[in-house]
Amino acid sequence: MSKKTEQIYKSIASLEDLKNQISIIRELAKSKAGCEISEIERTEEIRHLENIEFEMTQHLKSLRFWIGSLYSYNGKSTSRAKVAASQENGRKGGRPPKEITMMKKRRAELEALIEEAEREKLVTTDFEREEELAHEIESYGKECSNIEEKLEKWNEERKLI
Repeated sequence: MSKKTEQIYKSIASLEDLKNQISIIRELAKSKAGCEISEIERTEEIRHLENIEFEMTQHLKSLRFWIGSLYSYNGKSTSRAKVAASQENGRKGGRPPKEITMMKKRRAELEALIEEAEREKLVTTDFEREEELAHEIESYGKECSNIEEKLEKWNEERKLI
């Protein structure tokens, strides 16, 4: 049994003991229901309950810590396939910067917008709308070519490294 699992079981056992102590205190209180309890007995009972509450809190914190550390390794795979894939990606230069990824996404969006505008331009009968679409296609094309230039420049810089 690992240290973490052992600590979890110890905390659970301690919590069960404290629960039993509370049950005993409750039974004693029921048995003394008709009797008068002295102020000293009442303060001792309250102090004892406060100590139990404090211990329970400590054990619960401990449980949260050990359970969290027990499963902290989840999702961290070290399979041979992942290692090989990581090394291959590293040889290719690793993950591109976010700016490059965003440019690639924008280029794909622009290409879809150009296709859509060209389709609409073919079927429209409104000359004004046809001119608007032509301007949109032109502006999308310019932005797309700017992105292409930046991506080519980045690829060339990467090859030099």
